[in-house]
Amino acid sequence: MSALQIATPSVIRSPAKRDLAGAGLTARLALDDQTRADAYSVRHASYLGGGFIDPQPGGIFTDADDQKASSRSAVVYQWGRPVASVRWCMIDQTPGLEGWDEIPASRIFPDEVAELARNVTHGRPAKIMESNRLVRHPDFEANYQLVFILYRLTSIMLMETQADMLLSCVRRNHMPFYKRMHFDYVAGPRRYPGVKFETNLMACPYDGFDKVRAEIPHVGTDPATNRYYADAGLMHGETVNVFLEG
Repeated sequence: MSALQIATPSVIRSPAKRDLAGAGLTARLALDDQTRADAYSVRHASYLGGGFIDPQPGGIFTDADDQKASSRSAVVYQWGRPVASVRWCMIDQTPGLEGWDEIPASRIFPDEVAELARNVTHGRPAKIMESNRLVRHPDFEANYQLVFILYRLTSIMLMETQADMLLSCVRRNHMPFYKRMHFDYVAGPRRYPGVKFETNLMACPYDGFDKVRAEIPHVGTDPATNRYYADAGLMHGETVNVFLEG
Protein backbone atom coordinates (compact mmCIF):
# COMPACT_ATOMS: atom_id res chain seq x y z
CA MET A 1 0.00 0.00 0.00
CA SER A 2 1.55 3.25 -1.14
CA ALA A 3 1.08 6.98 -0.84
CA LEU A 4 2.04 7.87 -4.40
CA GLN A 5 0.92 11.11 -5.93
CA ILE A 6 2.28 11.14 -9.46
CA ALA A 7 1.05 11.90 -12.95
CA THR A 8 1.33 8.89 -15.25
CA PRO A 9 2.11 10.49 -18.66
CA SER A 10 5.75 11.18 -17.74
CA VAL A 11 6.46 7.80 -16.18
CA ILE A 12 8.58 6.26 -18.95
CA ARG A 13 11.28 8.61 -20.11
CA SER A 14 15.01 8.91 -19.78
CA PRO A 15 16.21 11.14 -16.95
CA ALA A 16 18.35 14.11 -17.83
CA LYS A 17 21.93 13.89 -16.61
CA ARG A 18 21.44 17.01 -14.54
CA ASP A 19 18.68 15.24 -12.59
CA LEU A 20 21.20 12.75 -11.22
CA ALA A 21 24.54 14.48 -10.75
CA GLY A 22 25.14 16.05 -7.35
CA ALA A 23 21.64 15.30 -6.09
CA GLY A 24 22.94 14.23 -2.67
CA LEU A 25 20.69 11.19 -2.68
CA THR A 26 21.62 8.28 -0.43
CA ALA A 27 19.78 5.21 0.80
CA ARG A 28 19.97 2.89 3.77
CA LEU A 29 18.12 -0.21 4.92
CA ALA A 30 16.35 0.34 8.25
CA LEU A 31 18.37 -2.13 10.31
CA ASP A 32 19.17 0.27 13.16
CA ASP A 33 16.92 2.24 15.49
CA GLN A 34 17.61 5.65 13.94
CA THR A 35 16.88 4.56 10.38
CA ARG A 36 13.71 2.81 11.52
CA ALA A 37 12.62 6.01 13.25
CA ASP A 38 13.32 7.93 10.03
CA ALA A 39 11.16 5.48 8.05
CA TYR A 40 8.28 5.73 10.52
CA SER A 41 8.44 9.54 10.67
CA VAL A 42 8.39 9.93 6.87
CA ARG A 43 5.40 7.58 6.73
CA HIS A 44 3.61 9.58 9.39
CA ALA A 45 4.24 12.90 7.62
CA SER A 46 3.10 11.48 4.28
CA TYR A 47 -0.10 9.83 5.47
CA LEU A 48 -1.01 12.64 7.82
CA GLY A 49 -0.46 15.18 5.06
CA GLY A 50 -2.79 13.22 2.81
CA GLY A 51 -5.47 12.95 5.48
CA PHE A 52 -5.12 9.15 5.60
CA ILE A 53 -4.34 8.80 9.32
CA ASP A 54 -4.93 10.73 12.52
CA PRO A 55 -1.88 12.16 14.33
CA GLN A 56 0.09 9.40 16.04
CA PRO A 57 2.13 9.64 19.26
CA GLY A 58 5.65 10.88 18.67
CA GLY A 59 4.96 11.63 15.02
CA ILE A 60 5.69 8.06 13.92
CA PHE A 61 3.53 5.53 12.08
CA THR A 62 4.41 1.88 12.61
CA ASP A 63 2.66 -1.48 12.97
CA ALA A 64 3.31 -5.09 13.95
CA ASP A 65 4.67 -6.00 10.50
CA ASP A 66 7.66 -3.75 11.12
CA GLN A 67 8.82 -6.12 13.84
CA LYS A 68 8.77 -9.27 11.68
CA ALA A 69 11.92 -10.88 10.32
CA SER A 70 10.09 -11.17 6.98
CA SER A 71 9.83 -7.38 6.63
CA ARG A 72 12.43 -4.77 5.75
CA SER A 73 12.23 -1.03 5.19
CA ALA A 74 14.53 1.41 3.44
CA VAL A 75 14.91 5.18 3.65
CA VAL A 76 16.08 7.60 0.97
CA TYR A 77 17.88 10.73 2.14
CA GLN A 78 18.67 13.98 0.39
CA TRP A 79 21.67 15.73 1.90
CA GLY A 80 21.05 13.71 5.05
CA ARG A 81 17.34 14.50 5.39
CA PRO A 82 14.92 11.52 5.22
CA VAL A 83 12.63 12.21 2.26
CA ALA A 84 11.12 8.86 1.20
CA SER A 85 10.67 5.30 2.40
CA VAL A 86 9.35 1.89 1.38
CA ARG A 87 8.73 -1.42 3.14
CA TRP A 88 8.93 -4.93 1.72
CA CYS A 89 7.13 -7.91 3.25
CA MET A 90 7.82 -11.48 2.15
CA ILE A 91 6.03 -14.78 1.92
CA ASP A 92 8.54 -17.62 1.63
CA GLN A 93 7.03 -21.10 1.52
CA THR A 94 10.34 -22.90 2.05
CA PRO A 95 9.59 -25.86 4.37
CA GLY A 96 10.65 -25.30 7.97
CA LEU A 97 10.85 -21.51 7.64
CA GLU A 98 8.63 -20.05 10.36
CA GLY A 99 7.04 -16.60 10.39
CA TRP A 100 7.25 -16.01 6.63
CA ASP A 101 3.72 -17.14 5.75
CA GLU A 102 1.87 -13.83 5.87
CA ILE A 103 2.06 -10.34 4.39
CA PRO A 104 -0.38 -7.44 4.78
CA ALA A 105 -1.93 -8.20 1.38
CA SER A 106 -2.67 -11.79 2.41
CA ARG A 107 -4.77 -10.56 5.33
CA ILE A 108 -6.84 -8.35 3.02
CA PHE A 109 -6.92 -10.64 -0.02
CA PRO A 110 -6.29 -14.12 1.48
CA ASP A 111 -7.78 -16.22 -1.30
CA GLU A 112 -6.19 -14.20 -4.08
CA VAL A 113 -2.69 -14.21 -2.58
CA ALA A 114 -2.94 -17.95 -1.89
CA GLU A 115 -3.96 -18.55 -5.50
CA LEU A 116 -1.04 -16.49 -6.80
CA ALA A 117 1.32 -18.57 -4.67
CA ARG A 118 -0.20 -21.82 -5.95
CA ASN A 119 0.34 -20.68 -9.53
CA VAL A 120 4.11 -20.36 -9.03
CA THR A 121 5.41 -23.45 -10.84
CA HIS A 122 9.19 -23.46 -11.14
CA GLY A 123 10.10 -26.43 -8.96
CA ARG A 124 10.76 -24.60 -5.67
CA PRO A 125 8.56 -23.08 -2.95
CA ALA A 126 6.97 -19.75 -3.86
CA LYS A 127 8.47 -16.45 -2.76
CA ILE A 128 6.16 -13.43 -2.99
CA MET A 129 7.14 -9.89 -2.09
CA GLU A 130 4.75 -7.06 -1.26
CA SER A 131 5.87 -3.45 -1.48
CA ASN A 132 3.96 -1.19 0.89
CA ARG A 133 4.37 1.99 2.94
CA LEU A 134 5.82 3.60 -0.18
CA VAL A 135 5.87 7.26 0.77
CA ARG A 136 7.47 10.63 0.20
CA HIS A 137 7.67 13.45 2.71
CA PRO A 138 5.06 16.12 1.84
CA ASP A 139 7.85 18.66 1.26
CA PHE A 140 9.00 16.45 -1.64
CA GLU A 141 5.68 15.23 -3.02
CA ALA A 142 6.38 16.90 -6.39
CA ASN A 143 9.66 14.99 -6.79
CA TYR A 144 8.65 12.06 -9.02
CA GLN A 145 12.26 10.86 -9.08
CA LEU A 146 11.94 9.63 -5.50
CA VAL A 147 9.20 7.17 -6.51
CA PHE A 148 11.47 5.53 -9.05
CA ILE A 149 14.35 5.48 -6.59
CA LEU A 150 12.15 3.50 -4.20
CA TYR A 151 11.47 1.08 -7.04
CA ARG A 152 15.19 0.98 -7.79
CA LEU A 153 15.69 -0.30 -4.25
CA THR A 154 12.76 -2.67 -4.74
CA SER A 155 14.50 -4.01 -7.85
CA ILE A 156 17.62 -4.73 -5.81
CA MET A 157 15.56 -6.45 -3.11
CA LEU A 158 13.74 -8.59 -5.69
CA MET A 159 17.08 -9.79 -7.04
CA GLU A 160 18.44 -10.34 -3.54
CA THR A 161 15.48 -12.45 -2.39
CA GLN A 162 14.78 -14.11 -5.77
CA ALA A 163 11.09 -13.36 -5.31
CA ASP A 164 8.74 -14.73 -7.96
CA MET A 165 6.47 -11.71 -8.09
CA LEU A 166 5.81 -8.31 -6.58
CA LEU A 167 2.44 -7.38 -5.10
CA SER A 168 1.09 -4.01 -4.07
CA CYS A 169 -2.21 -2.81 -2.62
CA VAL A 170 -3.03 0.23 -4.71
CA ARG A 171 -5.50 3.09 -4.43
CA ARG A 172 -7.79 3.49 -7.43
CA ASN A 173 -6.24 6.75 -8.63
CA HIS A 174 -2.80 5.12 -8.73
CA MET A 175 -3.84 2.07 -10.76
CA PRO A 176 -2.96 3.61 -14.18
CA PHE A 177 0.58 4.24 -12.94
CA TYR A 178 0.96 0.65 -11.74
CA LYS A 179 -0.44 -0.71 -15.00
CA ARG A 180 2.31 1.18 -16.84
CA MET A 181 4.71 -0.44 -14.39
CA HIS A 182 3.47 -3.85 -15.69
CA PHE A 183 1.26 -4.66 -12.71
CA ASP A 184 -2.02 -6.47 -13.37
CA TYR A 185 -5.24 -5.95 -11.43
CA VAL A 186 -6.13 -8.95 -9.25
CA ALA A 187 -8.98 -7.94 -6.90
CA GLY A 188 -10.55 -5.14 -4.90
CA PRO A 189 -11.21 -2.55 -3.75
CA ARG A 190 -11.04 -3.44 -0.07
CA ARG A 191 -10.18 -1.46 3.03
CA TYR A 192 -6.51 -1.44 4.06
CA PRO A 193 -6.34 -1.59 7.88
CA GLY A 194 -4.88 1.37 9.69
CA VAL A 195 -5.46 3.95 6.95
CA LYS A 196 -8.48 5.79 5.64
CA PHE A 197 -8.77 4.43 2.10
CA GLU A 198 -9.48 1.33 0.06
CA THR A 199 -6.95 -0.49 -2.09
CA ASN A 200 -6.85 -2.89 -5.01
CA LEU A 201 -4.50 -5.86 -5.17
CA MET A 202 -2.13 -5.69 -8.15
CA ALA A 203 0.63 -8.11 -9.12
CA CYS A 204 3.76 -7.85 -11.23
CA PRO A 205 5.49 -11.11 -12.23
CA TYR A 206 9.27 -11.22 -12.23
CA ASP A 207 9.50 -10.90 -16.01
CA GLY A 208 7.21 -7.87 -15.82
CA PHE A 209 9.68 -6.19 -13.50
CA ASP A 210 12.45 -6.96 -15.99
CA LYS A 211 10.49 -4.75 -18.41
CA VAL A 212 10.28 -2.00 -15.79
CA ARG A 213 14.05 -2.13 -15.31
CA ALA A 214 14.60 -1.81 -19.06
CA GLU A 215 12.10 1.00 -19.60
CA ILE A 216 12.82 3.28 -16.64
CA PRO A 217 16.49 4.22 -16.14
CA HIS A 218 15.91 5.30 -12.54
CA VAL A 219 14.74 1.75 -11.69
CA GLY A 220 17.19 -0.36 -13.64
CA THR A 221 20.76 -0.90 -12.49
CA ASP A 222 23.79 -2.15 -14.40
CA PRO A 223 26.32 -4.71 -13.09
CA ALA A 224 28.71 -1.98 -11.95
CA THR A 225 25.99 -0.36 -9.84
CA ASN A 226 24.95 -3.69 -8.37
CA ARG A 227 28.57 -4.43 -7.43
CA TYR A 228 28.86 -0.98 -5.87
CA TYR A 229 25.75 -1.52 -3.74
CA ALA A 230 27.07 -4.91 -2.63
CA ASP A 231 30.59 -3.66 -1.88
CA ALA A 232 29.26 -0.57 -0.07
CA GLY A 233 27.18 -2.76 2.24
CA LEU A 234 23.64 -1.80 1.25
CA MET A 235 22.21 -5.11 2.48
CA HIS A 236 24.03 -4.71 5.79
CA GLY A 237 22.61 -1.29 6.64
CA GLU A 238 25.38 0.92 5.30
CA THR A 239 24.61 4.24 3.63
CA VAL A 240 25.08 4.14 -0.15
CA ASN A 241 24.81 6.70 -2.92
CA VAL A 242 21.67 6.04 -4.94
CA PHE A 243 23.46 6.91 -8.19
CA LEU A 244 27.14 6.41 -8.85
CA GLU A 245 27.19 10.01 -10.14
CA GLY A 246 25.78 11.22 -6.78
